[in-house]
Amino acid sequence: MINKKVKYSLVFVAMLLLVAVGSATEVENQQPSTRIFRLESTPESTPVIYPMRQEFVDSFERSNIAPWTTGGDAASGLWAIRDTTDQYGPQAPAWAGYQYPGHPATDLALYPSPGANPGYLTWVASPTIDITGWPALYISFSYWADLEGAATNFDGAIVEISPNGGVTWLQVDSNAVGHLDPTYDSPLANTGQLLTKWAYCYTTNPDWINVSSQDLMALGYVSAGNQIQVRVNFAYDALSGGQGFFVDDFRIADTPPPDLQPPIIVHTPLPDTADTVSNYTITATITDPGSGVDPDSIILHYEIENGPVVDVNMTLTTPDTYEADIPSQSWHTDVWYQIRAADMAGNWGQTALINFEVTNARTIIYDDNQPNFAPLVVDPGDGCFTRFQFSDVGIDSGQLHQVKFLFEGPGEVDIRVYEGSPAAPGAFVDSIAGFISPGYEWSTIDLDPLNITSANPFGMFVGYIIGPMDSVGLLRDAILDHPANMWNFIANAWTPEGGGDFLMRLKVIPLDAPGIDENTNKPFSVFNLAQVAPNPVKKNGVIEYQLPTAQRVSLRIYDISGQLVRTLVDQNAEAGTHRVIWDSRDARGKEVASGIYFYRLQGENQTATKKLIVVR
Repeated sequence: MINKKVKYSLVFVAMLLLVAVGSATEVENQQPSTRIFRLESTPESTPVIYPMRQEFVDSFERSNIAPWTTGGDAASGLWAIRDTTDQYGPQAPAWAGYQYPGHPATDLALYPSPGANPGYLTWVASPTIDITGWPALYISFSYWADLEGAATNFDGAIVEISPNGGVTWLQVDSNAVGHLDPTYDSPLANTGQLLTKWAYCYTTNPDWINVSSQDLMALGYVSAGNQIQVRVNFAYDALSGGQGFFVDDFRIADTPPPDLQPPIIVHTPLPDTADTVSNYTITATITDPGSGVDPDSIILHYEIENGPVVDVNMTLTTPDTYEADIPSQSWHTDVWYQIRAADMAGNWGQTALINFEVTNARTIIYDDNQPNFAPLVVDPGDGCFTRFQFSDVGIDSGQLHQVKFLFEGPGEVDIRVYEGSPAAPGAFVDSIAGFISPGYEWSTIDLDPLNITSANPFGMFVGYIIGPMDSVGLLRDAILDHPANMWNFIANAWTPEGGGDFLMRLKVIPLDAPGIDENTNKPFSVFNLAQVAPNPVKKNGVIEYQLPTAQRVSLRIYDISGQLVRTLVDQNAEAGTHRVIWDSRDARGKEVASGIYFYRLQGENQTATKKLIVVR
């Protein structure tokens, strides 16, 4: 097995002047036991009984599955022990006999498809364990998953416990409130027999994930004296693929397991920002209930588009809170970052790689971020398109900046743009040929080279056409909430989509907002006050205004009652574009309260006023 695995041995209660009676039960016998200790001065007829710290441990390192049992739907490929010839999964060849659902006969974990949803269900269950006399109950195990996509939620596994030897079963932590650590990834997509239950459903490759539970007896799942069983229940849908779901190193005991968990990192990802002046402060709360956080291990890793890749140590600012800055960047720069931390036991944890852009662009989203099936648009020459309406993000006109897709697999597509219309796409505008989808992850295509701007009240159609040698589909969600916006192009004909909203998103740069004229030397010919960005303002807001001529100008902030909060500008200004940063503080330097505010630009002959919101 890989070196991240933790092997458990029996934990003995060391007691001074106690003599153990009987011999130890071997771990591989998989039988809980009780030790009887006697004080040397105690008469033989009145023994003092101390229950041993009991545990059931199974690493599956043998040639058969007994005493575990498996079951599930017919022909679903029951759980089995991996053999040593497998080229798939977390280790090849497999030196340990960990469990996985798939094809035991061939050791090829490509699930047989039932051809219709809901798909199949298969489980592996522990032997019955008598927990009479146990004061508590903890479970722990390791799992590894390579499912149908990184986060498509079609396939997944849950943990169940039976208090009556397998007669009835209850899902542990069914609402993912933290009875398991780490708890389940997400609800399933209702395409398998587990329906929409919370489950472990994301790909973990290349790492094993160690799971431990809270005291299941204290939580009411079982009681002292129960005959319990524990099982892992795995379900997959009609279109399953991937290498499998594996479990190993099961421990069921009345004491907590060793520290298996990495630190818990709580962080709110930074959104896109229009601020090109201030540094971007990354803040995270990092805790570890086991061995404690190693403060020297807290690292902010960030990557700048066309720039450096940097690792910087984060600083403890308040108990459990760490901060580090990413330097300010110029317009339309992408930034990727990740927070990493270790505990004193050496367990490392990290966030996902998070992306934000320094831009004033608005993102138009119609999907619910819950991938479901791909539409039946998979043939060369066919494609999917979304009508993106600028009014849905509060602007009248804009420049197409980026489009994002979530495809079901790899393949080549051409990106195309058409004029908007009330129904099917209008006239062809432009295209980008030869984009290669990596599959099962969000892909971003830069549309700036096309230089497409529009004030069409019906928006613009953006989508793709499948390349001549490929077959690839775009994922969609389960419910069609925007039927007028989703269109397929099949066999050279436009047809409305009928299944769900496409996972396709568009970023648009407002024509009257910051950044649009920065590549020209022409001054603005109008007096204009742009919308603050971002809005709502949490810390710093960028306010841009344009002057057609040199003049005296003032820019002031007022609260909702009309009281002056702060004067940002009161001076002579040249013609052209000007930017001002408001740090959401009043004239005395005090942070203003959350609420609605107004900012007013006063020129020699004109005035403009806009509203902003401050949130804390």
